Amino acid sequence: MKDRDVLPGDDLAVMEVFEDGPGTYQQAGLVRSEELGKAHYNLENRRVEVEKKTRELVLPEEGLDVVAEAGSVMRRDGRVDIFMIDGKRVYVPYTGVIHLSDAGSGFARDMGMALRNGDIVKAKIINVKNRMVQLSIRGPEYGVVYAYCSRCGTLLELSQGRLHCPNCDRAERRKIAKTYGTEELT
Repeated sequence: MKDRDVLPGDDLAVMEVFEDGPGTYQQAGLVRSEELGKAHYNLENRRVEVEKKTRELVLPEEGLDVVAEAGSVMRRDGRVDIFMIDGKRVYVPYTGVIHLSDAGSGFARDMGMALRNGDIVKAKIINVKNRMVQLSIRGPEYGVVYAYCSRCGTLLELSQGRLHCPNCDRAERRKIAKTYGTEELT
């Protein structure tokens, strides 16, 4: 038997000749493909497997960590574009919302003090019901991981617990994560 491209549901072999392996299932005496991919026939083990060709689907789930870019920050909440979920890159970003109450106690009046447009934030998913991904930046491991100067757009540097711009010497306030400036974004 020769390796070949297969679609989900394609007949691969008879159960008496080959066992089902990863990416396959048994139905009505036949081994069928479960995935879009390439079927590999192992003659020694008498087993057929399907190597998946499509990317693994990465979905937002409660409790997972995300990395996102702040898009629209208003007084009571901030909208972010999620581009990493649980360390895996998302190719079509999800939209998330961080409410003021999920920013921490030091930012009780204005979300613009916790994060600004263009900032890169690390957050935890707290709710995915009603097609809305709600995020929280409470806790020392969550918050802004890369911030840009509101005046000149230069990446802000963290020194002595404060953010300052090396270009225009402006000091700014954010809800900073403990991994500020070191978070991997690949």
